[in-house]
Amino acid sequence: MTACIEGMWRMKKTYRDLQVQKSDDFNSIVSSVELPFPFDAKFINLLKENNLFPQEYYYIRNNDDFAFFILSKMKLNIFTFAKLKLSMKIKIIGMPCSISEQGYYTNNEKMMLDYIKTIKGVKLVLNVQKTIPEQGITVGKTLPTCIFVNDFKNIHEYMSSLRSSYRRRISKAIVNCENIVIQELKGKCPKTVYDLYLRTYEKSPYKLERLEAPFFDKVDSDKILFSKDGVALGFVLLKKHKETLYFMLCGMNYDVDVADLYYYMLYKIIEYAIENKCKIIDFGQTSEETKLKMGAQLQERYFYVHHTNEILNKIINKSKNLLEYKHNLQKFDVYKEEKILEQNESIIS
Repeated sequence: MTACIEGMWRMKKTYRDLQVQKSDDFNSIVSSVELPFPFDAKFINLLKENNLFPQEYYYIRNNDDFAFFILSKMKLNIFTFAKLKLSMKIKIIGMPCSISEQGYYTNNEKMMLDYIKTIKGVKLVLNVQKTIPEQGITVGKTLPTCIFVNDFKNIHEYMSSLRSSYRRRISKAIVNCENIVIQELKGKCPKTVYDLYLRTYEKSPYKLERLEAPFFDKVDSDKILFSKDGVALGFVLLKKHKETLYFMLCGMNYDVDVADLYYYMLYKIIEYAIENKCKIIDFGQTSEETKLKMGAQLQERYFYVHHTNEILNKIINKSKNLLEYKHNLQKFDVYKEEKILEQNESIIS
């Protein structure tokens, strides 16, 4: 579908010169605006080919103010975090893959939200990093992401900085995984990679999108397979952008004890980040406790939700407590005191 320009009458009172470009062709949108990572045309088009939920792209502009966002249409249980079931047709503004980045880019979030409120039905904006108050829109917490700050010269320095109990746990995993073969995959992935991904997807309590097999063959990223005696045990998909390493996806073979394997995989990701001079690892939004025990820190993520039906919108607002993700994770003192002091001095300077 070619891009079209639409005037939204509800917006004229506030944004008189608002222009809306809406298309299911991402390439027709990017000609209008320069977008930062992760809105790379090759990546977004690959996601559209391999995420079966319908996707639309919006670019709105009012003089110097602009907003771009990706909208996916799906049926979703809105009470996933409360372990209740109420499936609704929802329009999700977010990245159509499992990374903790926002699915929008704007210099005027209020203008964007005002426009999103005019889109018919229920809309859910995911992975908001900093919220703004907006009348009629419900704000809540979603899954946090786990951020690892890397200022280590080598993996030995990292291990030496850990308190003994945490170092012992990782060392145990390293010993128990010493016979595992690590292979960096190039080009077409073996079928076992997608099988591992599907097994982890099916096990996840927070299913959102499911990518198709060709995505893993074509995505521009580092794909690392862990196997033993010819049996695939796990894999990780990593994406390096500037000085940040994104742990995008993983897959596990649950026929074996995966506790040590998962620690070992995270350890190898940290080693990879150190060797490739990545200052930040975004470890993603699940398995928080294990990642915190590796030295990561929680970074909160939020959502906006709105329904054009005023009665349903009020019900959603009153049900906010059931929509939010709640965690009760304890604080883990992973690093030795001198490392904590060093990090604090670095932040102050």
